[in-house]
Amino acid sequence: MPSTTVYLSLLVAVVSAVLWNNSRKRSRLPPGPTGLPIIGNVLDMAVTDVHVAARKWSEDYGDDVISVATFGHPTIILNSSQAVNDLLVGRGANYSSRPHMPMIVDLVGWDWTFALMPYGPVWKEHRRIFHNQFNATIHEHRQIQEPAAAELLLLLLRTPERFLDHLEHYTARIIMQRVYGYTDFKDAMEDYFVTINKQASESTAIATMPGTFLVDTFPILKYAPEWMPGAGFKTIAKKWRALQEIVRNKPFKMVLDQRATGTANPSFVNTCLEDRMIGAPDALSEEAIKNIAAVVYAAGSDTNLASLTVFVLSMMMHPEVQKKAQQELDSVLGGERLPTFNDIDQLPYLWNVMREVFRWIVVFPFAIPHQTMKEDVYKGYYIPAGATVIGNSWAILHNPAVYPDPESFKPERYEDKNVPDPIDNGVFGFGRRSCSGKAMAIDTVWIAMATVLSAYDICMPVDENGKPIVPEVKFRRTTIKHVAPFKCVFKARSKGAVNLMKQEVERLVRDGSLPAFVL
Repeated sequence: MPSTTVYLSLLVAVVSAVLWNNSRKRSRLPPGPTGLPIIGNVLDMAVTDVHVAARKWSEDYGDDVISVATFGHPTIILNSSQAVNDLLVGRGANYSSRPHMPMIVDLVGWDWTFALMPYGPVWKEHRRIFHNQFNATIHEHRQIQEPAAAELLLLLLRTPERFLDHLEHYTARIIMQRVYGYTDFKDAMEDYFVTINKQASESTAIATMPGTFLVDTFPILKYAPEWMPGAGFKTIAKKWRALQEIVRNKPFKMVLDQRATGTANPSFVNTCLEDRMIGAPDALSEEAIKNIAAVVYAAGSDTNLASLTVFVLSMMMHPEVQKKAQQELDSVLGGERLPTFNDIDQLPYLWNVMREVFRWIVVFPFAIPHQTMKEDVYKGYYIPAGATVIGNSWAILHNPAVYPDPESFKPERYEDKNVPDPIDNGVFGFGRRSCSGKAMAIDTVWIAMATVLSAYDICMPVDENGKPIVPEVKFRRTTIKHVAPFKCVFKARSKGAVNLMKQEVERLVRDGSLPAFVL
């Protein structure tokens, strides 16, 4: 019978082998900045523009794949389209899950949104439904977007100084009408559904910022009592959870109540509920209808608003680009009508302007994180199972070897067919977890750009001496890169443009595309 000494020797040998193997694997992680004991690279990841820092790490370490660690958890950052395509696309079956985020998922309660779901059958089903209901039926959102863009012109005519409010009204109207059939808000800044969604969107943008809440690093803290020192995040989570529940339930209940009284307007929710009532074979559960509707409601308007704010800023700061886009619009429209989606193919320069809006200031500089489901090896580097993997969209879209002079706003760069289209190169995420609402988002931005530029000059404000006041471009620190408020002047291009926008809105009210109160 082996002695205790033999057993101990065998145990030591096994433990030593395991530790050595783990150490060997850790030594093969991609390169990255040296962290501090215990906390690792927490301070490195806490900088304001971590996407810029990540590209600098690639330059310092000579590789497009970088690794950092926070309290022992590895994060792999991909700073090139090659690395992204190899892993998040080419090996998507292993790189399409999401890291668990205790604050926003467990405490705030966004576990029902498929954007944050782990990869698996439930996520696949939600994404399939979304594609069938939104991306495969673009005419249903386009017939809402064109009237909404016309209404935007009228709002800018009445109170141009509130242009940011009006852009928010525009994006909210499209989402709320398409999803819930809701058209009854006269002022987005005073509307209950718009303001509650804005608060919820701001909370999620903060909650998903890496390093914001310690509970995301130490999930066990979610069980801490609220009174415990350092557990203030639980009070915040309780407040944000209430917002989440309203976003998910309140507008859905509104449609249920309207159906009961026969007053429900056409919408995604109403159509799905009708399918349930008649027993359609592909009818969705109420839970699925509610969840998918709330995802569009919660996520769509905020990102579109961020992109349209960049559009206004870029036109104000680059009048030569604005003038060239307006000349193209005039050649097609002749000053006799507003643009429609039928004009897209005849407005190639405007499409390139939109591409550059998306690329110049990337709304999601870091794509929403992915997570590996099993360990992998790439370029000789070890990538552990459960590692967080992030595509650095900003680094990819500001690579000077691909987009020369990347900090400049140059729509002409896309006339070279060898320049990758930002729309397919990082703006909307990567691989199987790319943005499901891409088609609707592009249409929302494009028709607003075309309609506004056909009617208005977007100008810098001037001081008492007539000197332009160049804005200092700042950003709000959230997951979504929002340009901080700035001043801007909207000038109607002519009396004819003013008459045209008024006539178009009146026509849209007469045919029922816009509610009468917009006049």
